[in-house]
Amino acid sequence: MLSLKNGMVFGFLLLFPLLTHTQVVDFIDIHLTVLEKVGDKTRALPNAKLNISDEGEVITNTNGSHTYTYALRNKVNPEISISLLSEQHKMLKPLDGAIMVDPTREEMFIEFVVVNMAEENPEFKKRVNDLEKKISRLQYKNQLTKQQLSQLHATLLDTIFYFEGIKSALQAELASAQEINQEQQAENAEQRRMIEEQQNRIQDLESQVDQLTLDLTEALEARYLRQNEYFKNISTNLMAYLRKSKDIKDHLPNIKTYYRSPGGFKGLERDIDQYNKVYSTLDDEHLSYLEGVGHYWENPPIKKELEGVFDLVIKGLHLNQVFPTLNEVLLQLHKEKPGKAQKIASAAYEDMTININDLEQKVNRVLIKLRNN
Repeated sequence: MLSLKNGMVFGFLLLFPLLTHTQVVDFIDIHLTVLEKVGDKTRALPNAKLNISDEGEVITNTNGSHTYTYALRNKVNPEISISLLSEQHKMLKPLDGAIMVDPTREEMFIEFVVVNMAEENPEFKKRVNDLEKKISRLQYKNQLTKQQLSQLHATLLDTIFYFEGIKSALQAELASAQEINQEQQAENAEQRRMIEEQQNRIQDLESQVDQLTLDLTEALEARYLRQNEYFKNISTNLMAYLRKSKDIKDHLPNIKTYYRSPGGFKGLERDIDQYNKVYSTLDDEHLSYLEGVGHYWENPPIKKELEGVFDLVIKGLHLNQVFPTLNEVLLQLHKEKPGKAQKIASAAYEDMTININDLEQKVNRVLIKLRNN
Protein backbone atom coordinates (compact mmCIF):
# COMPACT_ATOMS: atom_id res chain seq x y z
CA MET A 1 0.00 0.00 0.00
CA LEU A 2 1.19 3.54 -0.71
CA SER A 3 1.25 5.42 2.58
CA LEU A 4 0.28 9.07 2.72
CA LYS A 5 3.25 9.93 4.90
CA ASN A 6 6.08 7.90 3.38
CA GLY A 7 7.85 10.88 1.85
CA MET A 8 7.03 10.13 -1.78
CA VAL A 9 6.30 13.32 -3.70
CA PHE A 10 4.54 13.74 -7.05
CA GLY A 11 5.75 16.58 -9.26
CA PHE A 12 2.22 17.63 -10.20
CA LEU A 13 -1.34 16.77 -9.33
CA LEU A 14 -3.61 15.45 -12.05
CA LEU A 15 -7.20 16.44 -11.34
CA PHE A 16 -10.16 15.23 -13.33
CA PRO A 17 -13.70 14.01 -12.65
CA LEU A 18 -13.44 10.28 -11.97
CA LEU A 19 -17.03 9.23 -12.32
CA THR A 20 -19.95 9.82 -14.58
CA HIS A 21 -22.99 11.25 -12.87
CA THR A 22 -25.53 8.61 -11.86
CA GLN A 23 -28.83 9.34 -10.21
CA VAL A 24 -31.23 7.06 -8.41
CA VAL A 25 -34.63 7.67 -9.97
CA ASP A 26 -37.42 9.41 -8.06
CA PHE A 27 -40.31 7.48 -9.62
CA ILE A 28 -40.70 3.88 -10.76
CA ASP A 29 -43.40 2.44 -13.01
CA ILE A 30 -44.78 -0.70 -11.37
CA HIS A 31 -46.41 -3.23 -13.72
CA LEU A 32 -48.47 -5.84 -11.84
CA THR A 33 -49.96 -9.00 -13.34
CA VAL A 34 -52.14 -11.42 -11.37
CA LEU A 35 -51.88 -15.04 -12.55
CA GLU A 36 -54.08 -17.89 -11.36
CA LYS A 37 -52.66 -21.39 -11.04
CA VAL A 38 -54.99 -23.89 -12.68
CA GLY A 39 -53.65 -27.44 -12.67
CA ASP A 40 -50.03 -27.23 -13.78
CA LYS A 41 -50.58 -24.02 -15.79
CA THR A 42 -51.15 -20.34 -15.00
CA ARG A 43 -53.53 -17.89 -16.64
CA ALA A 44 -54.31 -14.22 -16.20
CA LEU A 45 -56.93 -13.47 -13.55
CA PRO A 46 -59.08 -10.59 -14.88
CA ASN A 47 -60.74 -7.99 -12.67
CA ALA A 48 -58.81 -9.06 -9.58
CA LYS A 49 -59.22 -6.73 -6.60
CA LEU A 50 -56.01 -5.62 -4.94
CA ASN A 51 -55.18 -3.40 -2.01
CA ILE A 52 -51.89 -1.57 -2.63
CA SER A 53 -50.02 0.38 0.01
CA ASP A 54 -49.86 4.11 -0.81
CA GLU A 55 -52.57 3.66 -3.46
CA GLY A 56 -55.51 1.78 -1.93
CA GLU A 57 -57.92 -0.57 -3.69
CA VAL A 58 -57.56 -1.18 -7.42
CA ILE A 59 -58.98 -3.65 -9.95
CA THR A 60 -56.84 -5.28 -12.63
CA ASN A 61 -57.88 -5.09 -16.28
CA THR A 62 -59.15 -8.00 -18.37
CA ASN A 63 -55.57 -9.20 -18.77
CA GLY A 64 -55.07 -9.31 -15.01
CA SER A 65 -52.74 -6.30 -15.16
CA HIS A 66 -52.44 -2.96 -13.40
CA THR A 67 -49.76 -0.27 -13.86
CA TYR A 68 -49.05 2.72 -11.66
CA THR A 69 -46.21 5.06 -10.75
CA TYR A 70 -44.54 4.63 -7.37
CA ALA A 71 -42.87 7.68 -5.77
CA LEU A 72 -39.67 6.86 -3.88
CA ARG A 73 -39.58 10.11 -1.85
CA ASN A 74 -36.06 9.30 -0.56
CA LYS A 75 -37.32 6.17 1.18
CA VAL A 76 -34.75 3.78 2.66
CA ASN A 77 -35.33 0.18 1.54
CA PRO A 78 -38.62 1.06 -0.20
CA GLU A 79 -41.25 -1.68 -0.09
CA ILE A 80 -44.75 -2.08 -1.50
CA SER A 81 -47.32 -4.25 0.25
CA ILE A 82 -50.12 -5.76 -1.84
CA SER A 83 -52.98 -7.97 -0.72
CA LEU A 84 -55.53 -9.84 -2.82
CA LEU A 85 -59.15 -9.09 -1.91
CA SER A 86 -60.68 -12.50 -2.61
CA GLU A 87 -62.30 -15.16 -0.46
CA GLN A 88 -61.65 -17.91 -3.02
CA HIS A 89 -58.00 -17.33 -3.82
CA LYS A 90 -54.79 -17.56 -1.83
CA MET A 91 -51.71 -15.56 -2.84
CA LEU A 92 -48.73 -17.84 -3.38
CA LYS A 93 -46.10 -15.32 -4.45
CA PRO A 94 -44.50 -12.94 -3.90
CA LEU A 95 -43.99 -13.78 -0.25
CA ASP A 96 -46.51 -11.95 1.96
CA GLY A 97 -47.47 -9.84 -1.07
CA ALA A 98 -44.37 -7.71 -0.50
CA ILE A 99 -42.31 -6.10 -3.27
CA MET A 100 -38.85 -4.79 -2.43
CA VAL A 101 -38.51 -1.82 -4.78
CA ASP A 102 -35.22 -1.41 -6.64
CA PRO A 103 -34.58 2.38 -6.77
CA THR A 104 -31.96 1.93 -9.51
CA ARG A 105 -34.61 0.87 -12.03
CA GLU A 106 -37.13 2.94 -13.95
CA GLU A 107 -39.76 0.19 -14.04
CA MET A 108 -40.47 -3.19 -12.46
CA PHE A 109 -42.61 -6.07 -13.72
CA ILE A 110 -44.16 -8.12 -10.92
CA GLU A 111 -46.17 -11.33 -11.27
CA PHE A 112 -48.56 -12.35 -8.50
CA VAL A 113 -49.49 -16.02 -8.53
CA VAL A 114 -52.72 -16.99 -6.76
CA VAL A 115 -54.56 -20.28 -6.46
CA ASN A 116 -57.95 -21.62 -5.44
CA MET A 117 -56.75 -24.07 -2.79
CA ALA A 118 -60.14 -25.80 -2.66
CA GLU A 119 -59.48 -27.16 -6.16
CA GLU A 120 -55.91 -28.35 -5.50
CA ASN A 121 -54.76 -31.90 -4.72
CA PRO A 122 -53.75 -32.82 -1.15
CA GLU A 123 -50.06 -33.24 -2.04
CA PHE A 124 -49.82 -29.69 -3.40
CA LYS A 125 -51.62 -28.28 -0.36
CA LYS A 126 -49.21 -30.11 1.95
CA ARG A 127 -46.14 -28.83 0.08
CA VAL A 128 -47.38 -25.24 0.17
CA ASN A 129 -48.11 -25.57 3.87
CA ASP A 130 -44.67 -27.10 4.54
CA LEU A 131 -43.05 -24.31 2.54
CA GLU A 132 -44.84 -21.67 4.59
CA LYS A 133 -43.61 -23.33 7.79
CA LYS A 134 -40.02 -23.35 6.47
CA ILE A 135 -40.19 -19.66 5.63
CA SER A 136 -41.73 -18.84 9.01
CA ARG A 137 -38.87 -20.62 10.77
CA LEU A 138 -36.32 -18.70 8.72
CA GLN A 139 -38.12 -15.42 9.45
CA TYR A 140 -38.00 -16.22 13.15
CA LYS A 141 -34.24 -16.88 12.96
CA ASN A 142 -33.90 -13.38 11.44
CA GLN A 143 -30.67 -14.22 9.61
CA LEU A 144 -31.85 -13.50 6.06
CA THR A 145 -33.12 -10.28 4.51
CA LYS A 146 -36.67 -9.90 3.23
CA GLN A 147 -35.30 -9.97 -0.31
CA GLN A 148 -33.48 -13.25 0.31
CA LEU A 149 -36.50 -14.84 1.99
CA SER A 150 -38.70 -13.76 -0.90
CA GLN A 151 -36.26 -15.19 -3.46
CA LEU A 152 -35.91 -18.47 -1.55
CA HIS A 153 -39.69 -18.76 -1.30
CA ALA A 154 -40.14 -18.06 -5.02
CA THR A 155 -37.44 -20.58 -6.00
CA LEU A 156 -38.94 -23.36 -3.89
CA LEU A 157 -42.45 -22.55 -5.12
CA ASP A 158 -41.29 -22.68 -8.75
CA THR A 159 -39.69 -26.05 -7.99
CA ILE A 160 -43.02 -27.34 -6.66
CA PHE A 161 -44.78 -25.99 -9.77
CA TYR A 162 -42.25 -27.66 -12.06
CA PHE A 163 -42.71 -31.09 -10.53
CA GLU A 164 -46.47 -30.60 -10.47
CA GLY A 165 -46.26 -30.38 -14.26
CA ILE A 166 -44.22 -33.58 -14.51
CA LYS A 167 -46.58 -35.34 -12.13
CA SER A 168 -49.63 -34.25 -14.17
CA ALA A 169 -48.07 -35.69 -17.31
CA LEU A 170 -47.37 -39.01 -15.58
CA GLN A 171 -50.89 -39.14 -14.18
CA ALA A 172 -52.33 -38.48 -17.64
CA GLU A 173 -50.34 -41.41 -19.03
CA LEU A 174 -51.53 -43.57 -16.14
CA ALA A 175 -55.16 -42.60 -16.66
CA SER A 176 -54.90 -43.49 -20.35
CA ALA A 177 -53.43 -46.87 -19.53
CA GLN A 178 -56.15 -47.58 -16.94
CA GLU A 179 -58.90 -47.13 -19.51
CA ILE A 180 -58.34 -50.74 -20.50
CA ASN A 181 -61.04 -52.87 -18.89
CA GLN A 182 -60.37 -55.53 -16.28
CA GLU A 183 -60.54 -58.41 -18.77
CA GLN A 184 -57.95 -56.83 -21.03
CA GLN A 185 -55.71 -56.10 -18.04
CA ALA A 186 -55.83 -59.76 -17.04
CA GLU A 187 -54.81 -60.82 -20.55
CA ASN A 188 -52.18 -58.14 -21.08
CA ALA A 189 -49.24 -58.51 -18.73
CA GLU A 190 -47.33 -55.78 -20.51
CA GLN A 191 -50.13 -53.32 -19.90
CA ARG A 192 -50.23 -54.22 -16.21
CA ARG A 193 -46.49 -53.78 -15.99
CA MET A 194 -46.70 -50.31 -17.57
CA ILE A 195 -49.41 -49.21 -15.14
CA GLU A 196 -47.38 -50.39 -12.17
CA GLU A 197 -44.31 -48.64 -13.57
CA GLN A 198 -46.15 -45.34 -13.90
CA GLN A 199 -47.49 -45.65 -10.37
CA ASN A 200 -43.97 -46.27 -9.06
CA ARG A 201 -42.61 -43.31 -11.02
CA ILE A 202 -45.20 -41.03 -9.44
CA GLN A 203 -44.32 -42.31 -5.97
CA ASP A 204 -40.60 -41.84 -6.67
CA LEU A 205 -41.28 -38.33 -7.93
CA GLU A 206 -43.03 -37.43 -4.69
CA SER A 207 -39.99 -38.56 -2.70
CA GLN A 208 -37.60 -36.72 -5.02
CA VAL A 209 -39.53 -33.47 -4.67
CA ASP A 210 -39.46 -33.72 -0.88
CA GLN A 211 -35.70 -34.36 -0.80
CA LEU A 212 -34.93 -31.74 -3.44
CA THR A 213 -36.95 -29.10 -1.59
CA LEU A 214 -35.06 -29.89 1.62
CA ASP A 215 -31.65 -29.80 -0.09
CA LEU A 216 -32.50 -26.61 -1.98
CA THR A 217 -33.66 -24.88 1.19
CA GLU A 218 -30.42 -25.70 2.98
CA ALA A 219 -28.26 -24.71 0.00
CA LEU A 220 -30.00 -21.38 -0.54
CA GLU A 221 -29.97 -20.54 3.15
CA ALA A 222 -26.22 -21.20 3.32
CA ARG A 223 -25.65 -19.15 0.17
CA TYR A 224 -27.68 -16.20 1.44
CA LEU A 225 -25.88 -16.24 4.78
CA ARG A 226 -22.56 -16.02 2.93
CA GLN A 227 -23.98 -13.20 0.81
CA ASN A 228 -24.85 -11.34 4.01
CA GLU A 229 -21.30 -11.75 5.32
CA TYR A 230 -19.78 -10.38 2.13
CA PHE A 231 -22.33 -7.58 1.89
CA LYS A 232 -21.61 -6.50 5.47
CA ASN A 233 -17.86 -6.39 4.88
CA ILE A 234 -18.09 -4.68 1.48
CA SER A 235 -20.61 -2.06 2.61
CA THR A 236 -18.84 -1.38 5.92
CA ASN A 237 -15.45 -0.83 4.32
CA LEU A 238 -16.69 1.20 1.36
CA MET A 239 -18.73 3.48 3.63
CA ALA A 240 -15.75 3.81 5.99
CA TYR A 241 -13.57 4.85 3.06
CA LEU A 242 -16.12 7.45 2.01
CA ARG A 243 -16.24 8.89 5.53
CA LYS A 244 -12.47 9.09 5.87
CA SER A 245 -11.95 10.54 2.39
CA LYS A 246 -14.50 13.25 3.28
CA ASP A 247 -12.60 13.94 6.49
CA ILE A 248 -9.40 14.41 4.48
CA LYS A 249 -11.19 16.65 1.98
CA ASP A 250 -12.66 18.81 4.76
CA HIS A 251 -9.17 19.55 6.11
CA LEU A 252 -7.93 21.05 2.82
CA PRO A 253 -9.33 24.61 3.23
CA ASN A 254 -7.60 24.93 6.64
CA ILE A 255 -4.04 23.81 5.94
CA LYS A 256 -2.45 27.25 6.43
CA THR A 257 -4.10 27.72 9.82
CA TYR A 258 -2.90 24.28 10.94
CA TYR A 259 0.69 25.50 10.56
CA ARG A 260 0.07 27.86 13.46
CA SER A 261 -2.28 25.53 15.32
CA PRO A 262 -0.70 22.33 16.68
CA GLY A 263 -4.14 21.00 17.62
CA GLY A 264 -5.47 21.35 14.11
CA PHE A 265 -2.41 19.67 12.62
CA LYS A 266 -2.76 16.76 15.02
CA GLY A 267 -6.35 16.36 13.85
CA LEU A 268 -5.13 16.16 10.26
CA GLU A 269 -2.48 13.59 11.17
CA ARG A 270 -5.08 11.53 13.05
CA ASP A 271 -7.43 11.50 10.05
CA ILE A 272 -4.58 10.60 7.69
CA ASP A 273 -3.75 7.59 9.88
CA GLN A 274 -7.40 6.50 9.92
CA TYR A 275 -7.68 7.03 6.17
CA ASN A 276 -4.59 4.86 5.63
CA LYS A 277 -6.17 2.04 7.65
CA VAL A 278 -9.50 1.97 5.80
CA TYR A 279 -7.80 2.35 2.42
CA SER A 280 -5.35 -0.45 3.27
CA THR A 281 -8.28 -2.74 4.12
CA LEU A 282 -9.96 -2.08 0.76
CA ASP A 283 -6.67 -2.47 -1.09
CA ASP A 284 -5.96 -5.78 0.63
CA GLU A 285 -9.46 -7.26 0.54
CA HIS A 286 -11.09 -6.03 -2.69
CA LEU A 287 -10.01 -9.05 -4.78
CA SER A 288 -11.47 -11.38 -2.14
CA TYR A 289 -14.71 -9.36 -2.18
CA LEU A 290 -14.93 -9.62 -5.98
CA GLU A 291 -14.35 -13.37 -5.80
CA GLY A 292 -17.12 -13.72 -3.22
CA VAL A 293 -19.58 -11.65 -5.25
CA GLY A 294 -18.77 -13.69 -8.36
CA HIS A 295 -19.40 -16.95 -6.49
CA TYR A 296 -22.39 -16.15 -4.29
CA TRP A 297 -24.28 -13.68 -6.49
CA GLU A 298 -23.54 -15.27 -9.89
CA ASN A 299 -24.34 -11.91 -11.46
CA PRO A 300 -21.47 -10.79 -13.76
CA PRO A 301 -22.81 -7.23 -14.36
CA ILE A 302 -22.92 -6.50 -10.61
CA LYS A 303 -19.44 -7.95 -10.11
CA LYS A 304 -18.18 -5.79 -12.98
CA GLU A 305 -19.82 -2.69 -11.48
CA LEU A 306 -18.28 -3.39 -8.06
CA GLU A 307 -14.90 -3.91 -9.72
CA GLY A 308 -15.31 -0.48 -11.31
CA VAL A 309 -16.01 1.05 -7.88
CA PHE A 310 -12.83 -0.47 -6.44
CA ASP A 311 -10.82 0.76 -9.43
CA LEU A 312 -12.19 4.26 -8.87
CA VAL A 313 -11.21 4.14 -5.21
CA ILE A 314 -7.74 2.65 -5.70
CA LYS A 315 -6.57 3.80 -9.13
CA GLY A 316 -8.61 6.97 -9.29
CA LEU A 317 -9.34 8.89 -6.13
CA HIS A 318 -6.50 7.57 -3.98
CA LEU A 319 -3.60 7.43 -6.46
CA ASN A 320 -4.57 10.49 -8.51
CA GLN A 321 -5.77 12.83 -5.77
CA VAL A 322 -5.66 11.98 -2.07
CA PHE A 323 -2.23 10.40 -1.98
CA PRO A 324 -0.27 12.95 -4.10
CA THR A 325 -2.12 15.95 -2.68
CA LEU A 326 -1.43 15.15 0.97
CA ASN A 327 2.16 14.13 0.36
CA GLU A 328 2.82 17.44 -1.38
CA VAL A 329 0.98 19.40 1.32
CA LEU A 330 2.94 17.68 4.10
CA LEU A 331 6.19 18.25 2.24
CA GLN A 332 5.55 22.00 1.93
CA LEU A 333 4.59 22.24 5.60
CA HIS A 334 7.81 20.41 6.49
CA LYS A 335 9.67 23.04 4.43
CA GLU A 336 7.83 25.70 6.45
CA LYS A 337 5.95 26.97 3.41
CA PRO A 338 2.31 27.07 4.65
CA GLY A 339 1.23 29.44 1.89
CA LYS A 340 2.33 27.06 -0.85
CA ALA A 341 0.82 24.11 1.04
CA GLN A 342 -2.51 25.94 1.22
CA LYS A 343 -2.38 26.78 -2.49
CA ILE A 344 -1.92 23.09 -3.35
CA ALA A 345 -4.73 22.05 -0.98
CA SER A 346 -7.14 24.69 -2.29
CA ALA A 347 -6.45 23.71 -5.90
CA ALA A 348 -7.36 20.09 -5.07
CA TYR A 349 -10.39 20.79 -2.88
CA GLU A 350 -13.08 21.42 -5.52
CA ASP A 351 -12.25 18.48 -7.77
CA MET A 352 -11.81 16.15 -4.80
CA THR A 353 -15.25 17.19 -3.53
CA ILE A 354 -16.83 16.45 -6.91
CA ASN A 355 -15.10 13.08 -7.21
CA ILE A 356 -15.96 11.96 -3.68
CA ASN A 357 -19.62 12.88 -4.23
CA ASP A 358 -19.66 10.95 -7.52
CA LEU A 359 -17.98 7.98 -5.86
CA GLU A 360 -20.60 8.05 -3.11
CA GLN A 361 -23.38 7.77 -5.71
CA LYS A 362 -21.59 4.84 -7.35
CA VAL A 363 -21.13 3.11 -4.01
CA ASN A 364 -24.78 3.59 -3.04
CA ARG A 365 -25.91 2.26 -6.41
CA VAL A 366 -23.82 -0.91 -6.33
CA LEU A 367 -24.77 -1.62 -2.69
CA ILE A 368 -28.45 -1.37 -3.61
CA LYS A 369 -27.91 -3.84 -6.44
CA LEU A 370 -26.01 -6.24 -4.19
CA ARG A 371 -28.79 -6.11 -1.61
CA ASN A 372 -31.61 -6.49 -4.14
CA ASN A 373 -30.09 -9.34 -6.18
